[in-house]
Amino acid sequence: MIRRRRPGATGLLAACFVLLLSGVGVAAGDGAGDAGPDGSTAARLDAGTVTPTVHCVLPAGQGEATGPQEMTVELSPAVVAPGGRVHAKVTLGPSPATSQLALEDVPTIPSLDLAMSGGATGTVTVRGAEFTMDVPAGKPIELPPYEGDFLVPANASGAVSFAPVRTLTQTKVLGSVFETPCDVVDGGGSVGTVTVEGTGSEPATLTAPTDPVRPNTPVTLGGSGWTPGGTPVPSLCAAGGGGCDPLKFSGNDLTIDAYGTLHGTATLAPAGAVPDGRYEVKVNDGTKEATASLTVEAVAAGNREISLSRDSGPVGTVITVSGRNYNPDRWINVVGLDATGTGIDDSAVYVKSAPDGTFAVEFTVVSDAITAVQADEGNDPATVRTAPFTVTTDGGGGGSADQRLTTSVRAGTLSMVQDGDIVDFGTTVLGTGSGVQRSRLNRVEVEDARGVDSGWSLTATLTGFTSADGGTIPADAVRWTPKCAARDGSVGTPVAGSPAALGSRAASLCRMDPDGSRPFTGGRFDADADLTLKVPGFTRPGDYSATLTLTLL
Repeated sequence: MIRRRRPGATGLLAACFVLLLSGVGVAAGDGAGDAGPDGSTAARLDAGTVTPTVHCVLPAGQGEATGPQEMTVELSPAVVAPGGRVHAKVTLGPSPATSQLALEDVPTIPSLDLAMSGGATGTVTVRGAEFTMDVPAGKPIELPPYEGDFLVPANASGAVSFAPVRTLTQTKVLGSVFETPCDVVDGGGSVGTVTVEGTGSEPATLTAPTDPVRPNTPVTLGGSGWTPGGTPVPSLCAAGGGGCDPLKFSGNDLTIDAYGTLHGTATLAPAGAVPDGRYEVKVNDGTKEATASLTVEAVAAGNREISLSRDSGPVGTVITVSGRNYNPDRWINVVGLDATGTGIDDSAVYVKSAPDGTFAVEFTVVSDAITAVQADEGNDPATVRTAPFTVTTDGGGGGSADQRLTTSVRAGTLSMVQDGDIVDFGTTVLGTGSGVQRSRLNRVEVEDARGVDSGWSLTATLTGFTSADGGTIPADAVRWTPKCAARDGSVGTPVAGSPAALGSRAASLCRMDPDGSRPFTGGRFDADADLTLKVPGFTRPGDYSATLTLTLL
């Protein structure tokens, strides 16, 4: 028989996101290497190690973790001119958390913020290149060493000391980029010093809009003193200069002319990646960089508003529903309401808001029960707006009166239940028949009531069979053929896993992929599988059992 256990839904999500948390360990040092063969200090490495306490916050409310993290950084060269380039090698120590789930080929981008003191102030960011890594289950996670460059300020002078203050790990899981910031909360210190001396080149200047800008829209940038013909790369940083991230811009057409003048625009990423707030935009052309303040506000001043092109008409009338002051690039749900405030499903239409936060969509009056039209942004109850509509008839009437009815809808959870926890393959008599026994996985019901389009995955691992007197049957003696289907009324089509042998590597039973053509997926979905057990011909007689673990995330 096979016994199964069901983790709680919260634990499953946490297992997925532990990967994001565990990727924050960094290592940094304090010291200096030897001069080069020619007696210069240009090749010297200044390295140091500290082991501060870091506090990490996982995305999507999946928890926090605090613990020691060794940080080692090597800085070179030892002497640079004002505005000069410093190269940093970062080594990451073990993470303060482990993953409950083994994952393969996870795209990861690490970065480290260093606070400057002495001959310069502010924060610089060491950002590594993207790489993929395997994450073991239940073991400390270490990112491989990475390297990156940064420029010291153009007004820096003398000895500049660098101390780690924050790491940021970006991981790509389930088609989305998740960020895990980890702040140094205790026990930090300098990991090295670089001396700034000499005369630097003319510092570059950067101008950006002073009024708030919206996500997913072009931002006009300009300035002078740049490297003629250079390649400008924009990044969005936290106020104060840390956490600089080029992924916060989805593209740009910036150019630098022969006179060193910067021209063009940089397009901000969508609102989900760039929350409202005060930032610094940084441009780097390879040899120079400059920053300017930037404020991002997704929703313009004023409340969300909707209007109808007409407020009355017979059944079959087509009207235009318009809105403004909405988040850009969000799904807007428009539906007709009856006198009780209940949505009339056949009337629902969907439209994405424009980058300026407006939308317009045609709506057909499909029933004489419609008394109002409602719009909401991404199923968020706080964004519900309604406008009255009167269905007219040829016979006229004695007037009308409107009453506004409201309700609230809250997001649910991702969860699962199963019909039972015992799968019995029966009895095999050695030396007779093929040794193949057949059974069926108990049905599993997945319920997705979150109202989002993030998808989900249901997988399984299997231990080997053991008997009381030490007999064993390998886990891969069991194969399955998964099946899954959506129940009536569910949104989205699940995908069954491929037939496979089971074992310690997670095998897919059923999954729901994100669907960009609709605002959300959800509902109830059934999953099960046909099972076969091939008992080896030379197996010690006895009663055997194994544990199959289902994981939903």
